[in-house]
Amino acid sequence: MPKNILLIENDPDVRDIISYLLKDRGYQVTSMAIFDDLNDIAAHNPDLVLIDEWLSEQPGHRLCLKIKTLERLMHIPVVILSTANGIEQIMRDCKANAFIRKPFDLEDLVNKVKELLTEESA
Repeated sequence: MPKNILLIENDPDVRDIISYLLKDRGYQVTSMAIFDDLNDIAAHNPDLVLIDEWLSEQPGHRLCLKIKTLERLMHIPVVILSTANGIEQIMRDCKANAFIRKPFDLEDLVNKVKELLTEESA
């Protein structure tokens, strides 16, 4: 059964590229520009969440922190995607499992996803 990845990304072009790339590698991908609430995330039952730091409703790190503080979601690996300076500190503060700096190499993204999903199932 393919691993399920939830992608929350503002930019439709970036969203399409990441979705295509991960689907091509055998992952099931659900992508959205916004989310209504944390129940949306839980309903998708993701194995991993990729979150853009620059979301329109709230910063991605705030969403990440909410995920990491809810018992039913905290086990899900979260990766922050960002151009922000200080992304390493943002990642630590919101308890994300990793970050990927934009612009990113597509293979680096795939390798980070694979690494986190392998750690999760180990």
